[in-house]
Amino acid sequence: MTDLFANIQEAKDERQAIQMADGITTSVEELHRCEVLTIVNRYYPDGDPKPFFADVKKHRGQVATDKLMDDCRAEWMKRKEAV
Repeated sequence: MTDLFANIQEAKDERQAIQMADGITTSVEELHRCEVLTIVNRYYPDGDPKPFFADVKKHRGQVATDKLMDDCRAEWMKRKEAV
């Protein structure tokens, strides 16, 4: 099998170049919103996201982890109340 890209970074750079050429911009806020939805979709209602948050803390620090956890809790509660 022949890989189109030599590595993940090359694929990421290519995707970013395509988005820029098409005038698509992705803000930090949009990326955060998508990450929150991904986490809640993956773990709601019975999953345990603690290992995921431990990795976030290891790679991004406590402040980023706290913000992500708070926003995930808020989204989790929205879904819980909707049921």
